[in-house]
This record gives sequence, structure tokens and C-alpha cells, in this order.
Amino acid sequence: MKKTALLLPLFVIVGCTGKPVSPYKEERKVSPSSSFFMTKPQPTSPVELVFDDKYAGPKPVNFRQNKDLKMSGSATLNPRSFKEIAKTPKKMKTPLYVFDLRQESHGLINDKPVTWAADRDWAIADLNHDESVRRERRLLGDLGVGETIASEKIKSIETEESMVRSAGHQYVRLIVTDHVRPVDAEVDRFIDELNALPDNAWIHFHCRAGKGRTTTFMIMYDMLINAKHLSFEEIVERNKKLSNDFDVLAVGDPKEWKYPFAVERAEFIRNFYEYAKAHPRGEGMLWSQWVVVK
Repeated sequence: MKKTALLLPLFVIVGCTGKPVSPYKEERKVSPSSSFFMTKPQPTSPVELVFDDKYAGPKPVNFRQNKDLKMSGSATLNPRSFKEIAKTPKKMKTPLYVFDLRQESHGLINDKPVTWAADRDWAIADLNHDESVRRERRLLGDLGVGETIASEKIKSIETEESMVRSAGHQYVRLIVTDHVRPVDAEVDRFIDELNALPDNAWIHFHCRAGKGRTTTFMIMYDMLINAKHLSFEEIVERNKKLSNDFDVLAVGDPKEWKYPFAVERAEFIRNFYEYAKAHPRGEGMLWSQWVVVK
């Protein structure tokens, strides 16, 4: 909703300093040699509120859609670009559900998307679902109309959820750390949310840039619907083409910081296909349960 009161000075929250920490630590989900081994990222600083100007235009960035699956994806939203995204669902007379995949705190100031940014987008990489949502609401609530932030005078403040719902559509939040495979709890949440949707729902996925997390979840949704009928390669390849050749299986240079996370995301996608093939739409068993019996 629109915010008008200044609760606390912004720097109290985002001016984070302290003892440096390693950018990630290892977290063993099953065993060091298991396919389900996951590297847990750690928060980075300093944290700064920035306007995401490249995503503030009238056209959605990195937008693509699969009409057969009633699915689309893009970078982060603003009111004008969101109207473009909603055109096809409106024409098809299907309810639109926006799946916001971003863990990092974000919202809209003067109808422009803003992010509390840090290196690697890991400002709150250590927070769970509820903690991440609370942090975002607190940061937005701490701003006030009439205040000047990043050289811009604030006229309006809004959450993404408010923007989506005020336009007459539905909103679902998943907490996924940038560059990292989704944690099991959010995969389960995703499956539960899908099973609660009406049969004719249109699903729009987005992250910040509309690449890694968005493509990952578009593939996951495709797998939940089609893994029993299509091969792993077919599903991944058609979403790669749809996503302007963004390849979620590419792992890059082993010397780069992204490498261990890319390897684990690729392995997660392979495992999720096997799960979706055995449990279409997640029926009969959640992902976290399958991981244990697997």
C-alpha cells in the first residue's frame, strides 16, 4: 500500500558495517558427495537503495511467453510494463498470477522499481522467507513521502504486491537468492502454490534481470506439467530458446565465484526433472520429501 510516514532514518537499516564474512559457506543437505549438496551464500555489504532505471520503461525487459502453458517471464516490473504483461492473459480471459522470485528487498518509488542492492544481490542472503518479507516491508515503511532519496523526491511508495493486486491480479512471493538454486522450503512452497491455482491460471515469473531465477522456474513449471511426456533435453532447450538462449545448465569458469552455485543449480534442475516425472504437478509427494527418499 502507499506509505506516507517516515518511521526510521534509512541509514539505520541499510548502512550495514561490521566484521567481514566469507561470501559463502558450505551447507550439507545430505552428504558432501550427494546431488543435493548446497552451498549457502552469506550476506554482502554495503547495502544501498538504487533505482533500477533499466527496468523502468514501458516495455517489460527480457519478456517471453509460452501461450500453450499459459506462462511468461520477465525482469522486474513497473506499472507500465506490467500492463503489457497482462495483455495476453486478459485477451485469453485467464486470471493472472505473478510469481515474484526475488529475495532481495525491492518495491516502487514514484512508480519506478527500486532495490536495496549489495554485491551479488546478497544483502539478505541469510534470511528465510518470513524474515525477507518483513525486512522489505520495514525498509519501505521507513521511507516517507516528501523525503529525498537517491536525488529523487518521493511522491509515492508501494510494494510490488500492492501494485499487482490494485491492478486486479494475484501475487505470490517466493524467496530465491540471486545466482543460487532455490532452497527446498521454497520449492515446496512453489508446488503448494501451483496446486492451489485455478486450472486456467496464467503464471508470470520474474526476478530482477529476468534471466537466471526466472528461467529456472519456467523450466520447473514446464517439467511439472510435461516431464512425463517430454525429455529433459526437450524441456530445457525450448525454454533456452524462449529465454533468448540463456542456459541454466551452463556453469562457466571454475575460477569464477559463481561456479559452485551454477554447478549446483544445474544439478538441481536435473534432479527436479526426475522428481516431476515421478510426481506430475507435485502430486503425492513434495520435493523435500522426495529428496529424503531419493
